Amino acid sequence: MGGKLIEARYNLARSLNLRGMVAGSLIIDYHKVAHEVSARQYVAEVVAGTRFDTNLTKQLKKGFKVVGLIPNYSDAETSLGWGVEMIWENPDYRPATLPRRQPAVAGYRLQVSGAG
Repeated sequence: MGGKLIEARYNLARSLNLRGMVAGSLIIDYHKVAHEVSARQYVAEVVAGTRFDTNLTKQLKKGFKVVGLIPNYSDAETSLGWGVEMIWENPDYRPATLPRRQPAVAGYRLQVSGAG
């Protein structure tokens, strides 16, 4: 269900030509190892693939990138309040191009003459 929901969000971002998404996420397995590692170290290990988090690992596989930690993100005991800030960049995003500027007066041409 969650996978279908995120795919719908991706499709909407693509259809609207959005640059991407910013999201917050719980690190729901952190409570199991909080006595061993800091939240920062835990997230670094999940990102590196040396540790599995039921929530964050799935989001990383879907293309999200962690950009920061969020203290007091939630009162969920499983994450001990920690969350992560994530981004997803739309690979199909195309920046809008600005129209070429036209001279204020049609046919006007700036002429520069030498000094003297």
